[in-house]
Amino acid sequence: MKKLIMSAAAAFAALMLIAAPAQAQPKVKEKVSVALAHEPPYTNYQPGGTLSGAAPDILFRILKEFGVKELDPKIHEFGAMIPSLQAGRVDVISTGLYINPARCKVVLFSEPDLCTAEGFIVAKGNPKEIRSFADVAAKESVRYGVCGGCSAEKRATESGVPRARITIAPDHQSGIKMLLDGRIDVYAAPDLALRAAATAMSATDRVEVLQVAGEPAKCSGVAFRNDQRELRDAFDQKLKALKDSGEYDTIVAKYGFDPSLAKSTSRATLCGGPN
Repeated sequence: MKKLIMSAAAAFAALMLIAAPAQAQPKVKEKVSVALAHEPPYTNYQPGGTLSGAAPDILFRILKEFGVKELDPKIHEFGAMIPSLQAGRVDVISTGLYINPARCKVVLFSEPDLCTAEGFIVAKGNPKEIRSFADVAAKESVRYGVCGGCSAEKRATESGVPRARITIAPDHQSGIKMLLDGRIDVYAAPDLALRAAATAMSATDRVEVLQVAGEPAKCSGVAFRNDQRELRDAFDQKLKALKDSGEYDTIVAKYGFDPSLAKSTSRATLCGGPN
């Protein structure tokens, strides 16, 4: 993907839908601001450099068909993404934001774009034998780390992990650093993201990544504001065509994702109803 340049002015640009004749696709501005986290292989952004990853590759591939020429990346913590979208500070979210019923009440999601397994990263050999959220809850000495606003934070509390044993990290690299420093015993995030972060940190000889036992695959989607339904629906049509053509498989497989997972579920299933 071509080099993407950050622009302060673009931070205030709203995604403008232009009136179009019936059956015509919605029009958008040539530069679209997108909220994302640095979370390879979902998204990989280097300030002043390039944006890559399965999520922006899919987003840009589809938005080009609406006349978009450039993405304007805005780095956010996960907990800040939806408020930023609702306030109009960004136009869309595309970064591996999981679709779940709570989020479906406040934003419009596309159909699933990427799916992966929930993961734990632990010290090599998994000395505390942590394999599930139930293990974290039951083992009172286990200190649990997660990124703020990530779904694994809520999942842990639902499983009975006390807030006093949960440490919030701003990003996965910081969480893994806490693990390496002995400040936490396990850090949770999508397994592919954990493997990519551990490799980038040259830590694979000291840690290991596990798929969390008993957890279903988690799927993300592109998030739109509630007043962008026309665009969301048109985006879905393009995403379906991309999946049907086989091009989708090529894009996501390059980053290690299983393309069949996103084709085997739906937004309605993940939202628990219409969205």
